[in-house]
Amino acid sequence: MMSGVLMALSFEPWTISMLAWFAWVPLLAQIATSPAQPRFLKAFILGWITGLTFWLISIQWLHHVTLIGMMALAIFLALYMGLWSGFVAAVRARWPGMHGVTHIGIALAGACAWVILEWLRGWFLGGFPWNFAAVSQYRNLPLIQIAAWTGPYGISFVILFFNITLWLTYCRMKHECVTTGFRFAARSWRYEFSLALFLWVGLCSVGLHFILHQQNPSKTETLKVALIQPNIPQDVKYEALSEEEQWKRLRELSEQAAIFQPDLILWPETALVDGPTYDLTSHRWLSGLLAQLQIPILLGAIDAVRNETNADGTFRWKYYNGAILAHPDGRFDPLYHKLQLVPFGEYVPFEKWLPCLKKMTPIAVSMSPGDKPVLFQHPKGRLGVLICFEDTFPSLARDISREGADILVNLTNDAWFKTSPGAMMHAANSVMRCIETHRPMVRCTNHGLTLIISPLGQILDSAEPFQTGYKCATITYQTNAGQTFYTRHGDWFIWICLAPVLFGLIFLTRSDIQK
Repeated sequence: MMSGVLMALSFEPWTISMLAWFAWVPLLAQIATSPAQPRFLKAFILGWITGLTFWLISIQWLHHVTLIGMMALAIFLALYMGLWSGFVAAVRARWPGMHGVTHIGIALAGACAWVILEWLRGWFLGGFPWNFAAVSQYRNLPLIQIAAWTGPYGISFVILFFNITLWLTYCRMKHECVTTGFRFAARSWRYEFSLALFLWVGLCSVGLHFILHQQNPSKTETLKVALIQPNIPQDVKYEALSEEEQWKRLRELSEQAAIFQPDLILWPETALVDGPTYDLTSHRWLSGLLAQLQIPILLGAIDAVRNETNADGTFRWKYYNGAILAHPDGRFDPLYHKLQLVPFGEYVPFEKWLPCLKKMTPIAVSMSPGDKPVLFQHPKGRLGVLICFEDTFPSLARDISREGADILVNLTNDAWFKTSPGAMMHAANSVMRCIETHRPMVRCTNHGLTLIISPLGQILDSAEPFQTGYKCATITYQTNAGQTFYTRHGDWFIWICLAPVLFGLIFLTRSDIQK
């Protein structure tokens, strides 16, 4: 349980990132003791309790949407920690030696197993890649530059490798003290811990050198944006009587921002609940505002498409969380439909088999996912949109960057979670996507953290959080920028990590891991 608390404290809103470098040690120390139960089972239970502690703290903001859903999600996500804990305990039991090479092998297998489980969590059953271990270091810019090559998984690997070697170093010291009469030789820990320390220092040094010697690109372009933060409370957002008030606030803020003559105005996720693609009143209102401002608007809106016809002749509709680039001449670019939906926020998992779950959420209608990324063409640049939760998925930012996006755009609501730490945790994940793709990002939120993030992960500017207002900023980006190694080659690091884990599993089958 202590490890779960330490892990949670290393993330937002506390951001004591140094805790991540030893947060797993208390758990590792517990699973290494002589158990009364079978070793794997006890380690799994201890890991699950640790994971449950971490997730209940990390996603407590979800109770604003559904308390039952939050509990169910935390219980499920804790299983990953349980599996990892059981694997490490089994490997340690099968390989109990006190030699440096032995410990490096255990640390390698354990760190790789963690990376694979993070990757699995990012796509299994829709995926929930929230707060990978790497995100705890989002303010440590030199260290996290490795994400441009390995994605977030390389950083997570280093963190777990350091934790495991720290624990094994303690085991060697304790063993030596007992067997030699408390005469400790410094050389007994030089292998595993020195390697971990060298890896940490090396990566920080390389990242710092990269930041300091980053060449100024020869071809750059600028895009002046106005980010509108309307601050509409979630409990009134979908009420018909408040729709005119919401439109009025969007209009007033946009008119104020238009004085600064931006190239583009951004509205957040679901700024228009009744989307202009199917609602005539909304279409007329938006078209009138565009004609008045003469500035393109990139906005989030609900989209609805006729799906099937009922027996009585009425229509069934499919609803999407979408994004639209609307031009002053009345043109709408092809809509982008959100690909990754938030469980219990936009859809109910296993709704067909467990319809009772829907009654425990505020969702009236489950959204449908889109089928492909969409690149928006602005006269001054190509925009790749990630809606809300999607900026936690490394693969989505990578895919839209590969499509040719010059700038990443995140349209977010976050009003669901009021002023909880959820908005800050969400923004921390965005930083990683910029480094992985070397693309700047603009985050436009309804109620949360509206930010400008550089390609190196530096937060350049922001609006006042959780307030009504707008932010005007100029984004400088490289035209026809090349793709990072991670963008080109994807999750290659996962395949590298698979080999030590498979070796460990094969090694374990040669003896009973329950002993």
